[in-house]
Amino acid sequence: MERLVDLTLVSVEYETDEIGQQIEDEEVTRTLLATLHSVSRQEWSMGAQMSLNPEGMAKLAHSGDYQDEEYLEIDGKRYAIYRTYPTDDGGIELYYRKIIRGNT
Repeated sequence: MERLVDLTLVSVEYETDEIGQQIEDEEVTRTLLATLHSVSRQEWSMGAQMSLNPEGMAKLAHSGDYQDEEYLEIDGKRYAIYRTYPTDDGGIELYYRKIIRGNT
């Protein structure tokens, strides 16, 4: 499966509260064009062994477009980015997983 989508990258900024805990302060989002792909059987199997629940892979045309964001959103659904891989053509692959309650 391959399709072109508007992909929203989400980074979370944190602040320290009065007792020293890191708490979410603000989300910063950017929307880019990406190509979605299914994960390979091998990627799915390796991810499943590590309880990552792989969902897919999004490819950005330029690796500089990715700035270490933690999440991505596709069609209003949020996923966690668990691995990135630079490509030979200067792009970057973002492997993302389902977010399970209590496990970000």
